[in-house]
Amino acid sequence: PGGWFRDFVGTPNFSVPANMVLSPYPLHVAIEEGLADENGVPTDDFSVRYCNRRGTCGFYTYLQGTSMASPHAAGVAALIVEAHGRNVRGGKALDPDTVEEILTSTATDHACPAGGVEIYTDEGRTPDFNAPCEGTTDENGLYGEGIVNAAAAVRR
Repeated sequence: PGGWFRDFVGTPNFSVPANMVLSPYPLHVAIEEGLADENGVPTDDFSVRYCNRRGTCGFYTYLQGTSMASPHAAGVAALIVEAHGRNVRGGKALDPDTVEEILTSTATDHACPAGGVEIYTDEGRTPDFNAPCEGTTDENGLYGEGIVNAAAAVRR
């Protein structure tokens, strides 16, 4: 869920915004970093400006990483509480251990890459970015318990 713009190396889907997460972004930072011109107009394919009918505008850019993954996991946790929790004072509640169990047991397992190392040099990184992966398909050093599956978590 954190996105990785280097997915699909060697295919037309490599290094495209669809592999990342669209996120709000401070306009002054976008201008400083060259993602937008001085008027707030995006200068790259990874950024978007949206203005509502009243003329209030927001700036967004595609990002990747843990900071993008954690809101997705938190959102799935909220869906689990809504779907499986009990009514408490106008809201829902569910034991955190139960939320964790549902989240991890419904995640889609993902095996380590062939050879036990995720190679990033073919994606333009230096060899020190290559990441060893140890563990089983059920749980390993790159994918942990697996890839969050919101639909499965809610259906359980």
